Amino acid sequence: MTQPVSYVEINSPNLTRSVAFMSAVFGWQPQPFSAADHLVAPHGDAPGVDTGLLGSLDGQPRCIPVIRVPDLAAAATSVTDHGGAVVVAPFTMPGMGSRCYVTDPAGVLIGLHHYDVDDGGSAADRPR
Repeated sequence: MTQPVSYVEINSPNLTRSVAFMSAVFGWQPQPFSAADHLVAPHGDAPGVDTGLLGSLDGQPRCIPVIRVPDLAAAATSVTDHGGAVVVAPFTMPGMGSRCYVTDPAGVLIGLHHYDVDDGGSAADRPR
């Protein structure tokens, strides 16, 4: 796999309940990341990827794999060339690069993320 899932984003219609559940059942210790309501549960020394916990903007629960790509525009073009769709246009996350959301031809939601080299973010600040 050349472009693996590097992050998972969980959108919850009740963030407080989901955080309490994940903490109690799995021992996660979510902490504020880019905003007070954007939490990240780091994977620490264990295998895995960091997981973002956010309130769902449309009230629907979902889990979104986020794939790190070397070129966001090229990846988005490839998605549409192969029958998928860009459902949230590319946007910038200061210090973290840029992201967009796409669907595959079956409608599966996937996040694409590119870490910009010149955006001022350091490698230490980036989820693994």
